[in-house]
Amino acid sequence: MTDFTYPILNDEVQLPFYVVGVGSSDTEWHVKRDEGFPYYQFIYCVRGQGKLLIDGKEFVIEEGQGFYLPKDYPHEYFPTQEIWETHWVTFDGKAVPDFMNTISFPHWRVFEISNVSAIDVLLKKMLHVLKTNYYYSGHQCSAMLYQFLLELNRYVNLQSSPNESYKLKQLQPVIDYIDNNYMEEIELKQLSDVIGLSPQYLCRLFKDCLNLRPFEYLARKRIQEAKTLLLEEKFTINEIARKVGYNDCSYFCAVFKRNEMLSPAEFRALHKRMGI
Repeated sequence: MTDFTYPILNDEVQLPFYVVGVGSSDTEWHVKRDEGFPYYQFIYCVRGQGKLLIDGKEFVIEEGQGFYLPKDYPHEYFPTQEIWETHWVTFDGKAVPDFMNTISFPHWRVFEISNVSAIDVLLKKMLHVLKTNYYYSGHQCSAMLYQFLLELNRYVNLQSSPNESYKLKQLQPVIDYIDNNYMEEIELKQLSDVIGLSPQYLCRLFKDCLNLRPFEYLARKRIQEAKTLLLEEKFTINEIARKVGYNDCSYFCAVFKRNEMLSPAEFRALHKRMGI
């Protein structure tokens, strides 16, 4: 199905993210841009087959695969079968360059999407909203674009292969153990014994799946629970430190400030002033 829109841009161009165009093409055209395109693009295939030429390389793009094109980057793509249905979004915004680096898209990239239907739902929502021509539809789609990019990151970078999904499933009992026992003293050997693996392999699993070390995850869990207790104002900071697994209150305060940029007392005072 071919369905697309290029909205009239108003003051949404001042936003960190904004949509320039969004849609689908059931038979993608032959596109050759020697000077690139003046906006960022995500294009993915839902049916058929095509080819991308970029930096002297050729890539076959089939169902469940896609590619990211930075702005002003020379490229060419075209169908290699009678049907090559692609869905796409073009976008820009002041925050885009830094954000794309954060989600591991610093340059052009060919990728696989582990759940195309989930991505497609968000893209179709953007298309529907923009076609209403409501004045603030561009602002609404700015938020949708941000969600789209985050979800695409999840289905490309965090769940990009069966092996990675298996690793996360393998790690889940350890995550559950930490979530249920964060208030206790925990050693690395205890955690590795939960799934019967070596401490070294457990650390590698955490790094591969969460980009954290086991005790970094534990510290984050403890700090999150501490924040909840700080908001309740039932306990002193020293009591809260013990409740979330820290026998040394000074160390707890140092870990809290390193993560939150505020001391526990400052966090409590700030949210009390805000009426939370």
